[in-house]
Amino acid sequence: MSTADPAISPAPAPSLRRRLEAFRHRHGRAEHLLFFVGGFSFDALMVRRIDDAPILIQQGAYLTVAGLLLFGLNAWDHRQVEPPRSLRWLWRWSQPVLHFVLGTLLNAYVLFYFKSASGLSALLFLGTITLLLLVNELPQFRRFGPVVLFGLYSFCLTSYFAYLYPVLFGRLRPWMFPLAVATSLLPLLVLAWGHHWLTRDGRRVLREALLPSFGVQAVLVLLFVGHLVPPVPLSLRDIGIYHGVSKTGSTYQLSHHPVPWWRFWVKDEQDFLARPGDRIYCFVHIFAPRNFHDEVRLRWAHRASGAAWASSDAVPVQVSGGRDEGYAGYSYKQNWHPGDWQVTVETADGREIGRRRFSVRDDPDAETSEHGLVTTER
Repeated sequence: MSTADPAISPAPAPSLRRRLEAFRHRHGRAEHLLFFVGGFSFDALMVRRIDDAPILIQQGAYLTVAGLLLFGLNAWDHRQVEPPRSLRWLWRWSQPVLHFVLGTLLNAYVLFYFKSASGLSALLFLGTITLLLLVNELPQFRRFGPVVLFGLYSFCLTSYFAYLYPVLFGRLRPWMFPLAVATSLLPLLVLAWGHHWLTRDGRRVLREALLPSFGVQAVLVLLFVGHLVPPVPLSLRDIGIYHGVSKTGSTYQLSHHPVPWWRFWVKDEQDFLARPGDRIYCFVHIFAPRNFHDEVRLRWAHRASGAAWASSDAVPVQVSGGRDEGYAGYSYKQNWHPGDWQVTVETADGREIGRRRFSVRDDPDAETSEHGLVTTER
């Protein structure tokens, strides 16, 4: 006599939330990449002008959210308990959201510093920011927890205030960067105090909060002293060398030798053919925020064959902000010599905004009456 086994009822299908969590677990790296691409794409589309009020408000709001999330993550990590049931969904997404916010902030600063960067030193600084961006995204670094997060947050705070103050004051002064550092220390000290209130462990607070936060600030100060921090929010939109510059109304006429059609990327004279009595003009477009009124300098330098660069005069140019294409200005050199030349656009404290290198040689057709120049309008 045999009896049939009782029917085994099928297991209930997992809920949508559990299936989503399992999918996230299987594709953790893809999730990090998605948040990275999403943050960068969002910021690239949203950031038009560095001085737009919505951008400034958004950046400030992101910094506030990042600080609150950083405090909350440290609080729950120290207590090692599950958050209340009503907040568990927020807890599961808090770390990805924190990295999304920090990634979006770093993306914006990469864009801002890239526009203002010039020369090898500025490119090194830009490379440092890109490295920080990767640190925020790579899981290998996330295992260091608060150490990395405090360092990234410290960098984001100073970067924000470093361009906020010039926008608000309408000028760029050397004391504004130290002020940005001092302002950043306030929320960092509040977070460190909160970390100590939770842990009651001074060494842990020093290791996880104070050292990374203050270490980043110290590095930024050293970079600023070495003129390695790009002069955000100023940026060079255009620079060129011409035989003549004149203005009619709001339009500039730029005179130069014609450029072959196949060199479509060249707009000025990299190889300046000079005749006795010619002037060498440097024409620039410099972007500055609205209500910005300050002075920059166009510094000329000459290098003879086999010699070092010899700096000559630095001509001041007044800059007023507001135009999307940048403020137009120019300088000229009358006492020139054949050889290599460069014009460096720099701030009052000597930070480089951009440069243009070119060569000057005698015009082989100097005996002819026609100069063969064409005019371009800007």
